[in-house]
Amino acid sequence: MAVKENTISIPKLEKEYITVTIRGVTPLIVHRFSLSVQRAIEEAQQGAAKLKKAPRTPDKEFDEAIYRTADGGHGFPAIGVKKAMVTAGQRFGDEKGTELFGSFSIPVELLRIDTAHEPVMRSDRVVLSGMSRTSSIAYRPMYEDWGMDVPIWINAGFVSPDQIVNLLNIAGFGVGIGDWRVEKKGTFGQFEVARVAATK
Repeated sequence: MAVKENTISIPKLEKEYITVTIRGVTPLIVHRFSLSVQRAIEEAQQGAAKLKKAPRTPDKEFDEAIYRTADGGHGFPAIGVKKAMVTAGQRFGDEKGTELFGSFSIPVELLRIDTAHEPVMRSDRVVLSGMSRTSSIAYRPMYEDWGMDVPIWINAGFVSPDQIVNLLNIAGFGVGIGDWRVEKKGTFGQFEVARVAATK
């Protein structure tokens, strides 16, 4: 009896690098998970005695919600842009999310927000998670004019640079980034591609 041989065919990796500049169409709301809240959760999990909550300080909460780059600039998590692109591919291109996630990468943790103005403070009613569905107020930074340079490594054997640019434009229109974005029934965080620079 002949033994059937399995042939594994793995396409060669074809990497291309582009930098895409996106420009905000609607304001961007960000909300970093603050270190003070993180410490409170850690202390509670470690069995520390519960203390009476101190009065809230909106200015401090606003400042802690800002993402800071290493040099103190304003930033936004790169994974948020990548997730928006993958969501756009799934919803509007009928592509598999796992394949899209592996087809390109954004090789930084934070993208610098280019803006001519400091963010303004928003105070919005939010509903907390849990059974009680308690209402609260969130103090969050909002950038009224903004842009970002997004560096992207592409597996060009799977997806082309033009398709990546299309993904970004669709993500900017129909998904958005940040809080209260289009995907979450909001009107914020929309963007469009302003420029593409390729690097060999």
